[in-house]
Parts: sequence; structure tokens; C-alpha cells
Amino acid sequence: MTIEFKPIPDADLDAYFDLLNDKSLAANVASVPHPITRLWTQNRLLSRRKEEAAGKTVVRGLYENGILAGEAGYTCSGSHGHRLEIGYSIHRDHRCRGFATLAAKLAVQTARDHRKTGPIGADYFQDNPASGRVLEKAGFVRIGSGVGTSAARDGDIPSYIMQLCGDVALSALAESDYAVLYAQQNDEEAQYQAAGGKAFEDEAAHRAHLEKVKKSGAELKTILQEGHVAGYFASFDRFDKREISYWIGRDFCGKGIASKAVALWLEQMPLPAGGLYARVAKDHPASARVLIKNGFIAFEDDKYFSEIRDAEVEETLYKLGA
Repeated sequence: MTIEFKPIPDADLDAYFDLLNDKSLAANVASVPHPITRLWTQNRLLSRRKEEAAGKTVVRGLYENGILAGEAGYTCSGSHGHRLEIGYSIHRDHRCRGFATLAAKLAVQTARDHRKTGPIGADYFQDNPASGRVLEKAGFVRIGSGVGTSAARDGDIPSYIMQLCGDVALSALAESDYAVLYAQQNDEEAQYQAAGGKAFEDEAAHRAHLEKVKKSGAELKTILQEGHVAGYFASFDRFDKREISYWIGRDFCGKGIASKAVALWLEQMPLPAGGLYARVAKDHPASARVLIKNGFIAFEDDKYFSEIRDAEVEETLYKLGA
């Protein structure tokens, strides 16, 4: 099964019309009347593109094997005071298969990929409890109740107000991330504690290092908490083994972010055939706990020369799988 989350092209207008021209769907969303026309659907596609260009709303199609199974996205001007809000709709033929939860998570991920920060809101009508369960699976919690409206039915409709706070995401490095990552790593106390890598003369040198690492075949991800840059995650080959490492900025330490970032990586990436490795200085137990929480097992002790400490450092190697 191939899943894609991408803009809906004009060529899929009929599929988009078929998705939205559904009374059961329209009754549970705010802005879709019933019935609709193909012209209405075309205008909706055009208006969504204009809203995205203006930085207001982003909507993507959820495709299964090339077939439009739903849509999801976020808006920067939500209801009930939400500064950032997600929404999703699933085609009637694709319901009860986990696509709604996937769509909600992808909407959150897209907002974070676009570096939208802060809590994310979502509302659902009280007579649609299935949507509440979807949001709970995506990490949202109920914070209140209110009323909403639907273009497909009359009157005010009781609703529940949901919110996602403190979420952790992995995202491709964005241009705006480099300066923050340099500031986080240019922390002498944290460098000493990590006992790895080296100090950099300036931001340009740090950036050049990251670019070189990427070109060598390593995978780098920015770790985000509520859309804020919290550190980075790296996966790379060393001594014919696949290793991981991570760096958390001082302001984000002690919040379980590193553990969540490692867990996300393990969810998203297949485990290498030879297992996955990591190494931690023996006097850095917090980092060891991150690995142990995610199933890594200590299997070997070693030593290495730390440029940061200008001394030999004892370390423990950890392994997951194989």
C-alpha cells in the first residue's frame, strides 16, 4: 500500500467532488453544504490554493495507491480562539481503516513542517464521537465545550473543543533551523556533558559541518516541540554499523523530548538488518535512559578521545535489534 499526502490537482476534480458530495461527511464539517456541484468543488480548490499562498490555510489530499481517500490540513485562523487548527475528511469508502487518525497526524506534521508553532486546536460535534476518538489517538485532549455550525444542517450544534500541546515531531532541516541549532550546540556546558563532536568557530562552520554530514549519507532531522526547534536527530554509518545520536537544546532538556524523538524515528524507519547502535559517555546517564526507554540494550564498553574535554572518555555502546 502506497500512501501519499500531497496537493490535490485539477485532474482529481471529479474524485474531490465525490469525496465532498456526501451528506454524512458534510453534516460533520463546518464549510461543506449538501448537495454540492462540480463548480462549487472547483471554486473550493481554487480558494484553498489562494489561502495557502496567503499563508492562511493548507490542505492536502490523502491518497491510497493513487486514489483520493480524504483530505486534511490546517488553518491559522480557527474557531473558538484557536490560533492554529486542523481538520480532515475521509471518503465514505475508506472509513473505519485508520485513515482519519492518519490524516489528523499528517495535518499536524504538515503544520510543524511549515514551522507553525504553539498548541493546535480541533473541534468536533458532540453527535460525532468517532471524530473525538480520532483526535485522542492523535494526541489531542478535550479542554471544553461549545457550539458550532455546519453548512449542511441548520442551527447551532453542540461541540467539544480539543487541543494538542507539547507535541514532538521530526522534520527535515529548514533554512530557519540552522541558526537555532548552532546556538543550542554552542553551549560549552552541554558540549562537555555530551563529550562528543567539536566546537565550531561560528554559525557558518557549524552549517558547513551539517551539510557535509548530510552529503556523506547521514540523515538529519530537526526535533520540534510544539513547532519550536528543540534540537536535532542524526542517523549515520560508522564502523559498518548504523548509529543514531541526538542533541537537545538546554531550554528543552528534562521534558522527555529526546525519548519521544527516538521513538518517532523507530516508528518511521525500518530497523537495519544488522541492528541500530548508539553510544553514550558513562557520565551522561540521562542520555542512557533515553535509549533504554526505547529498548536499547548496553552490550559493550569502550573508550575514545574527546576533543571537547581534551581527555579520554569512557563510553557504553547500546544496541537495538539483531
